[in-house]
Amino acid sequence: MAPGTEPNPINDDPALEGGEWLFRRAGEVFGPVDSRALAAMLYRGELEPTTPVSPGDGHWTPVGELPPFVVHAKKAQAALRVEREVTGARLLRQRRGRRKALAIAAAALLLVAGGIGGAFLMARRSAETNPLLEDFGAGIRIASVARVGVSSRAAPDDEIEVPLDGPGDAPTGAGAAGGGARGALRREQGLAGRGGPAGRAASGDVSGGELVAAQFDERKIQAVVAREQRSLVPCFRAEAARSPEFRGDVPIEFAIGNDGRVAALWVDDPRFKQGALHDCLVQALHGWRFDPFPGQRPTVSLAFRIGQ
Repeated sequence: MAPGTEPNPINDDPALEGGEWLFRRAGEVFGPVDSRALAAMLYRGELEPTTPVSPGDGHWTPVGELPPFVVHAKKAQAALRVEREVTGARLLRQRRGRRKALAIAAAALLLVAGGIGGAFLMARRSAETNPLLEDFGAGIRIASVARVGVSSRAAPDDEIEVPLDGPGDAPTGAGAAGGGARGALRREQGLAGRGGPAGRAASGDVSGGELVAAQFDERKIQAVVAREQRSLVPCFRAEAARSPEFRGDVPIEFAIGNDGRVAALWVDDPRFKQGALHDCLVQALHGWRFDPFPGQRPTVSLAFRIGQ
C-alpha cells in the first residue's frame, strides 16, 4: 500500500462482489443497486441497518442482518456517530463563539453608552453645582465660584457706593448730614461691621441697635448671581480693550442690603478702585435684585479673569 493511501472498506471487500438488491424506504421500492452501491449508501447515512432489502425474490430482510453487510452496517453507524459528535461539537463551539462575540459587543456598547452618559451626567452635575463658573469668550471668564457670607470692611475708603434710586431712597435726618448716599452707605457698612450708631438703621439692625442674625437664603443669592453675572461682562470686555496688556484676575465683593438691593461694592485691585471699570460695575450692579430679608447683610465675592 502506497504511503498515505487509506484502505477502502467497500472496494477491498470481496463479499460485495456481484449481486443486485432492491430496498424499501418510506413505503416505496427502489433499485436494483449492486452490493457496493448499497454498502456506500449505508456509509453515507442514506440507509439504516434496519432498511429492508431483497434480492428480488419477494423476501425482505434488514440490510444490517445480511452477511455481506453486517460489518459495513456497524462501521457505517460508528462513522456516522463520530461525524455527528464532531459536527455537534463544532456547531457548539461556533454557537459559543457567536454568543461570546455578542456578549463582548454588548459590553462594549454598554461601556460606550455608560461613558457618554457618565460624561453627560458629569457635565450636567458640573453645570448644576458650579453655575457661576462660565467662560464668556473674548478672554473673559469667571475665575472662581461666587462665595456668599457675612463679612465687614474695616476701611471705608475701600468702599464704592452704589447710587440709590430716586428721591424716595435718599437718606434723611442724620443720614443726610453724613454726605448723601455715600455717607448713608458707609455708615450702614460701619454698623453691619462694627455695630456703631448712625442716623439710619443698618442692614441687620433693629430698633434698639441690636444686630439680627443673618437670615438670607444663600441658594437664592447664588441663583441671582448666576443669572445676572453676564451683565458685568461688558465692563470687563471694555477694560480689556482699554488695557490690552492687562492679564489677571479682578476680585470684586459687594454687599446686599435688607431691601434686596446691592448696597456697596469693593474692587480688590488698586488699579480699578476708580475709573471706567468700577463706574461700569456700579451701574450694572444697580440693576440686580435679590429677595428682601431681615438680619445681617451678606456679601458676595467673585473674580473675573481677563486675558487668560
